[in-house]
Amino acid sequence: MRRLLALAAGLCVLLAPVPAALAQVPPVPAPPPAQAPPAEPAAPQPTLGDDKESIDAGRKWLELIDAGKAGAAWDLASKQLQSAVKRDKFTAEMNQVRKPLGKLESRTAVKFARSHELPGAPAGDYAIIEFDAKFTNGKRLTEQLIWALEDRDVWRVAGYYYR
Repeated sequence: MRRLLALAAGLCVLLAPVPAALAQVPPVPAPPPAQAPPAEPAAPQPTLGDDKESIDAGRKWLELIDAGKAGAAWDLASKQLQSAVKRDKFTAEMNQVRKPLGKLESRTAVKFARSHELPGAPAGDYAIIEFDAKFTNGKRLTEQLIWALEDRDVWRVAGYYYR
């Protein structure tokens, strides 16, 4: 059964096909071995030119969802996402979907793409990241995170969809 979560105007459809820009991108190289987390978490916005920073920032944003802090994730999201779905609805949906999955075991970036156009979205600058996530109860998710460049050159999450 398909479930729709309007996270951004036309951007985020649960169980939706992968955007064409993402489908044609080669896999991301394996990440280096894990390092100790920094003493203070970095801001979850990537810079304009660094794909690795985009991927790392995507992981940090998703860690908020993993930790049951969907409200904090919404607070950091783009104006597009915030205008498409209210904070309480976003929080309730994320908690409902994620709770049965159990604790995150691993998350690997598998695809990355940049685009200036996405279906149903205004022209702009976008970074699209696909992650494979594995949870303790054996469940797996393919997660797709869309970053959009907003005013003052700040990247923010404009969409999150999963299957």
